Amino acid sequence: MPSGVLVIAGLLVVGLMVVAGRYGFHRDEYYFVVTGQHPAIAAPDNPMLVPYLAAGWYALVGGNLWAFRLLPALAAGSYVVIGGLIGREFSSSRAHQVGAAAATALLGIVLATGHLFGTTVFDMLTTAAALWMLIRALRSDPQRWPPWIGFGVLTGVAMEIKVLAALVMVCCLAGVLVLGPRRPLASVKPWLASVIAAVLAAPNLLWQAAHGWPQLTIAQDIASGGSGSSTPRESLIPVTALEIGPMICIVLIIGVVRLLRMPWRRSRYGWLAAGFLIFLALMLVSGGKAYYPAAFYPALMAAGAGPVVDWARRRPWRRILSGVLVAVSIIITVGLTLPVFPVGSALFTVGMGPNPDMGETVGWEGYIRTVNTVTAALPPGQQSHTVVLASNYGEAGALSLARTGGKTALPPVYSGDNAFWYWGPPPESATDAVVVGDFPAAQLRTWYATCTLRARLHSPSGVDNSEDGAPVQWCTGRTMSWTRLWPQVNKLG
Repeated sequence: MPSGVLVIAGLLVVGLMVVAGRYGFHRDEYYFVVTGQHPAIAAPDNPMLVPYLAAGWYALVGGNLWAFRLLPALAAGSYVVIGGLIGREFSSSRAHQVGAAAATALLGIVLATGHLFGTTVFDMLTTAAALWMLIRALRSDPQRWPPWIGFGVLTGVAMEIKVLAALVMVCCLAGVLVLGPRRPLASVKPWLASVIAAVLAAPNLLWQAAHGWPQLTIAQDIASGGSGSSTPRESLIPVTALEIGPMICIVLIIGVVRLLRMPWRRSRYGWLAAGFLIFLALMLVSGGKAYYPAAFYPALMAAGAGPVVDWARRRPWRRILSGVLVAVSIIITVGLTLPVFPVGSALFTVGMGPNPDMGETVGWEGYIRTVNTVTAALPPGQQSHTVVLASNYGEAGALSLARTGGKTALPPVYSGDNAFWYWGPPPESATDAVVVGDFPAAQLRTWYATCTLRARLHSPSGVDNSEDGAPVQWCTGRTMSWTRLWPQVNKLG
């Protein structure tokens, strides 16, 4: 592998770590750590591999935000290396491999996901690595066991991060059936690889089946716009292009076209482009998030980078233009994806437009203090039978970690949102609750005799996120048992 590929990946990791400790934890990071602290085969919204990794790493680094985000940064750097490795599979020159790694590193989605400890960056890495193994397996003649075994293992691991990896591979299979090479499918090797993947993915799939497939409900909620990062079908292509980067989209388009033309189709690579286009079509039909196709990007960058590098090297002015465009792309991408501007500033607000996750990483320490102040002011005789009831997993995760970490004296924290609901209701002795977040007023009136507003969560000035203005209420006199009430609290999304 050219050293330039490792240098580019290393620079990306260093850049991510420079800003890793800015702002604060994201709501999903709180949630994954708390989920990982509850041993289970699966969760309703995700397999358990990333939550276990998050909880273990959080405990190891003592909750330090900068150190906590080292693992996603390394995953993003490894994703860039995959681009260079796939370039080598295409028999590209060393310059083309470096170009593939550079194009992959310039993807907006790489910086945005590499900054946060979530499922996406690890899913991107493992699924892209599985595609790399599939490329190696399909181009081998005669067929060899190691690439197919690697493909099966990596696909199974990816499915224990997100089930989305299965859809990626199904689309690739469709691409192979359309454009070939079909002969390898007559061998036992790809089918054994599929069995390996299925066995590794079985714990999550069996849990989902036993619990009525809650992840399908969540997928429907995402498709209907229920998530902050949901993408309307009519906006999917433009938003996907924005997350790739308008200038880097040129490389991707060249890669798709190149893979579909001869002799690349004859060289057993056309299925990659076909699989990508089939995947996009399914996203347009079913709905989803714009980052879902990210596993394909290293391969498409590897296919498209060569012609761009060759074009730029032929004339001095082209090299200068390419350097300027790369610099502009870096500046814009960094500004829109990473915490580089002061919280609440005009540039921060601009960045929140395409990247609302930025706003979800600020304000949590203040929210925790507000809830703690409310609970501390409760009459001493009532605190023993009071719990915190949070409306969403972000609030519940942040408050739970603050409580278990000894930062506050909060009562036990409960929520009906996603995995929190599956961990069970409060004890029947909990007749009162500090209710955090936007529960419908009519619903609260059926649950409690009285509810009074004690405070509101306030985000820093200039930050319009999903928690700003959320009420904190003191509700007393529970009107029904938790056995009856708990099913009404359940919320998947």
